[in-house]
Amino acid sequence: MGLLSKAVLLCTALAGLASTARIPHDGPSYTNVTYPGQKGDDYDYTGFEQNQTKRADAVIEMFRFAWNGYYSIAFPNDDLLPVTSNYSNSRNGWGVTAVDGLDTAIIMEQTDIVNQILDFIPTIDFTKVDTAARRGASLSVSLFETNIRYVGGLLAAYDLLKGPFSHLAVDADKVDALLTQCVTLADTLKFAFNTTSGIPVNNIFIHNATFAPRYRMADGTWSAGLAELGSLVIEWQRLSDLSGNPEYGALAQKAMNYFLQPSAEVWPGLTGGNFSVETGEILDAYGGWTSGNDSAYEYLIKMYVYDPDAYALYGERFAAAADSTIAHLLSSPSTRPDLTMAGSFAGRAAQNYSEELACFIGGSFILGSTAMDRPDWLQHGLDFAEFCANGYRYAPVGIGPTLYSWNLTELAYPQFANQTDFYEKSGWFVDDNNAFLNGQAPEAVESWYYAYQVTGNQYWRDVAWAYTLAENKTERVGQGFSGVLNIFEEDGGGWDNMMHSFTLAEVLKYQYLIQAPEERKGIWDVEYAEGGVGKGGNVNYFVYNTEAHPVRVVAKNPI
Repeated sequence: MGLLSKAVLLCTALAGLASTARIPHDGPSYTNVTYPGQKGDDYDYTGFEQNQTKRADAVIEMFRFAWNGYYSIAFPNDDLLPVTSNYSNSRNGWGVTAVDGLDTAIIMEQTDIVNQILDFIPTIDFTKVDTAARRGASLSVSLFETNIRYVGGLLAAYDLLKGPFSHLAVDADKVDALLTQCVTLADTLKFAFNTTSGIPVNNIFIHNATFAPRYRMADGTWSAGLAELGSLVIEWQRLSDLSGNPEYGALAQKAMNYFLQPSAEVWPGLTGGNFSVETGEILDAYGGWTSGNDSAYEYLIKMYVYDPDAYALYGERFAAAADSTIAHLLSSPSTRPDLTMAGSFAGRAAQNYSEELACFIGGSFILGSTAMDRPDWLQHGLDFAEFCANGYRYAPVGIGPTLYSWNLTELAYPQFANQTDFYEKSGWFVDDNNAFLNGQAPEAVESWYYAYQVTGNQYWRDVAWAYTLAENKTERVGQGFSGVLNIFEEDGGGWDNMMHSFTLAEVLKYQYLIQAPEERKGIWDVEYAEGGVGKGGNVNYFVYNTEAHPVRVVAKNPI
C-alpha cells in the first residue's frame, strides 16, 4: 500500500477515534476545495481528508490520547515514557506535562481535562524540588525552561479562562489560584537575577538560593546564553501587569537591555550569543536564529506586539535584526535554488547551516510583516516556512531533521558521502551522522500556522496535516508519543522513549489551531482576522510565548 493510501486510511481511523471522545461536533463541517499547488513534483495532497472539522477533531483525539496516557502512568510526575510505560522527572518534578498542556485543553474546550489540571495546580509546592517524592528530579532548576513552560503555562491558562474561555465550567477559585501560584513560583526564582549586571544565572538551586556550576567560567564568573536572558520578558512583564507588582517585569527588562543595547554587534540587530553575567558584555560573535539565540529574536517582535507604545525599541531592534538577516544571511542550496533559508553566522561569515529549532523564523517574519507594516517581510517568512516544509517532505519518515546543512565543503567529507544523492533532490543533508533523530518538534508547524492565518492558503494546512499523519504513523507508541531515532527510515527506526511536555503544549496546539474550522477560531488565534482567515485586517489580541502559551496583550490598539 502506498504512503498516500495509508494516509487516507489513517485519517479515516482518526476521525472514527475522535467520535468516541468528548469532542465538540457542533457547527458546520468545512470542506476544502482544490487549489493551485495542491500537488507538486514531490508531494500530493489531493487525497487528504477534506473536512476541516474532522481534521481538528482528530487532533483533539491525539491530545486526549496523549493526556490519558500521561495521566494514567506518569501523573503527577513530569514526563511519560511511552515505550516502557514509565515516567521521569525532567522539569523539577512539578508535573510539567499537566501545567504545560493546560491551555491547549482550554483552547480545545476539553473541560474534563481542564478541571483535572486545575485541581492539581494548587497542590504544587513551587518552593522546592522534592527529590524524595519525585524520582530522578534534579535539584538544579533551569530558569529558562521553568519560565517558558510553568510561568508561561500558568499565565496563559489564567488569561484564557478569565477571557475568551470564561464560559467553561470551572471553579473560579482555582482559576485565581493560577495567578497565585505563578507569583509564588516567580518569587522562588527571582534570586537568579541577583548578579552584578542583573543578567540572571540560568541554572540555580532553589533549596538554598545558590547558583549551579553550569556555565561557570574559569575566572569564577558565569556566562548566560542569549536565549536564556532574552526569553523571560513576555512572561515576567505579563506577571507584573496581572499582579500589580512591577518587580518581575523590571528584572526581566534589565536583563534584556543588554541585548537591546548590546556591547557589540556583528551586524545591526544581530549579536553573539554568549554574555558575561558579571559585566553584560558579549563574549563571542557566533549566532543566528538557531539554538541558544533563537527565542530572544522572537521575543523582540512579540514584546512589540504586546504593547507597541511601551516597547517601541523592541520593534526597532527586531527590524534591524530582520533586515540584517535578509542582507547577510540568506542563501539557497546549490541543488534547490527554489529554496531560501537564513543561515547562522561565525563572525561576519554566514554559514549554510540551520536547525529545526530555527524553523520558527518564518512565523516571526510573518508576524512582523503585519504588526510593523512591512509587507516585504511576508515573502521571506513564507520562504522560510517552505524551506522547513521541504525538510519534512523529503525526510522518509515525514518528519524533518534536527539539523539542516547545505554546506558543500562539509558534504564533500567522506562521512557524508551516503547523503550526496539525497542532497541532490532535497537541498539539505544532516551534517552529523549521530543526529538522525527527531520528532515532536513544534517550530515548523508554528510557522505554517502563521502562514495560513495571514494568507488563507490551504496549502499550509495540508503541509501541517502531512506532519500530523506522520506523527500518528511513526511516533504514536504505547500510550503516548515519542520522538523517532532515524528520520531516514520510513518507520522512524525506533523511539527515544520520551513524550515531551511540548508535545501537548506546542505541537498539538498548533496542529489544532491551523486545522480548526472558522467557527472555532477567535481572538486567541495569532493574526486573528475578524472577516475570516486570509481576508486581511489581522490583529493580535494575544501573543504566544516560545512554548506556545498565549497571553493577553495590553496594547491600547492591538496590532
